[in-house]
Amino acid sequence: MEGEGVWGQQMEQTEPLVDEANRADTPQLKEGAEAGERKRSEVVAAARAAGLCVEEGAPGTQLLRFAHGLNSDELRLMELPHGVLGALKEGERSVTQVALRVVIRGEQGENAVLCTEGATYELRTADTSNALLLVPSLSYSQDNSLGEDPLPTKGVTMCLSNYLELRPCRPRTEKLRQLLSECPYRGPEYEEEGEEEGEEGLVNEGEESGEDDKDDWEERRRTKSRKVKIDRPRKYMFSELVEVVQASERELREALQKLQACLISGYWRLLEADYVEQAVQHILALLEEKDWPWTRVPLSSTSHHLQELLPRFVIKHCLDCYGTKISREDNSEADTYYELSVEKVCQFYAVLLLRQAGKFNYSEFMESWQQSVPLGMETDLGQLRRLALRDMSAMPPVIWYFPLSTLPQEPADRFNCLFSARQRWTQNDIEPYIDDLATPTQSLSALLLKYARVSTVKGVKMYNAKRTFK
Repeated sequence: MEGEGVWGQQMEQTEPLVDEANRADTPQLKEGAEAGERKRSEVVAAARAAGLCVEEGAPGTQLLRFAHGLNSDELRLMELPHGVLGALKEGERSVTQVALRVVIRGEQGENAVLCTEGATYELRTADTSNALLLVPSLSYSQDNSLGEDPLPTKGVTMCLSNYLELRPCRPRTEKLRQLLSECPYRGPEYEEEGEEEGEEGLVNEGEESGEDDKDDWEERRRTKSRKVKIDRPRKYMFSELVEVVQASERELREALQKLQACLISGYWRLLEADYVEQAVQHILALLEEKDWPWTRVPLSSTSHHLQELLPRFVIKHCLDCYGTKISREDNSEADTYYELSVEKVCQFYAVLLLRQAGKFNYSEFMESWQQSVPLGMETDLGQLRRLALRDMSAMPPVIWYFPLSTLPQEPADRFNCLFSARQRWTQNDIEPYIDDLATPTQSLSALLLKYARVSTVKGVKMYNAKRTFK
């Protein structure tokens, strides 16, 4: 926030809105004698009588008169950081190009946020001890007309004691997983009859059984809108998600990538966990069968050999999620190769072992884990960061699945879950589960100070719950 400089620009942004309100709803102030004209000499005399030091020819002197309905809620003042103000002005200038959107998002029961193209801000009401007067037609001292006598009268259209301020915050994307979980992709055999899978565009539906279904499709195609049956699981396009998820467009795309969501026929879908496990295992089994190195996996050949089991776009999606595309020798699609990520593949097998196992004997897990991964890959405890917890004091030591992705995003709820799972945490253990909560205005140390009590046990700093947070 840049304070005074922003306020000056902010008032300029607000002025056209107030003029519009004056024309439509605000009672107009009377001019001239009916409004009670006062000469400059009268104002100077009154000011001196009040003990104010005013020069006889003081420029910029204007009379203020208050209109009726000053406490109207039709307008609110908002203090804008320069980045948001710049995006707002740029959006106004973008007529033929795609505008930089500045939007306020929030549904019933949610606290509103303001989103730019790449950032999210929390909206809060800030009170001020000084009254803020909104004077749309106020003139400035460099205006030559201010030397006139009698003095000009200006109307105060609003008197405010608070304004809206913006604070940078994390995108609130917890709703995204819930929305995408309504209709996970489980394979082509589970899709509705007539639907064809693709990686872009709207849903493509071919011939469907029954005249009613055909007529329904024709109506949807003609109106360019998606009309689903009541009992049909909901699928979402990006344009629909961006309207209900409290995040900027850039942050929403990052969240979709983090969730490993897949674009199928124009809709963003999650692949069901069991289906992903089967798909990755098919790919890895093929590598072993063909003796292909995991450092150079051919997309087209893999798709050809697995075409009876998996759609091509699912194979490509899995390779994108668990590997990195490497340079191609030419522009042919057949020469697209991927190098699998050691960390991601090892994490895949760790989750495969832990997800349904409950608490696992630690030694047995480590042995099974290493035996599961492809030859040449080495497992490491660091790969379990944000995925699993260990209890080395148990007899025997145990390990269990505890993914960050299932924890709430609100700090108080997050700490409640953490201390419910384990009473005491070392700093190294708890930080991976809270470092995403840090913001420019609240560091990790501040979060721990607010929500945890620190103690030292045998020279090791430990954190436990202060209380039940609400």
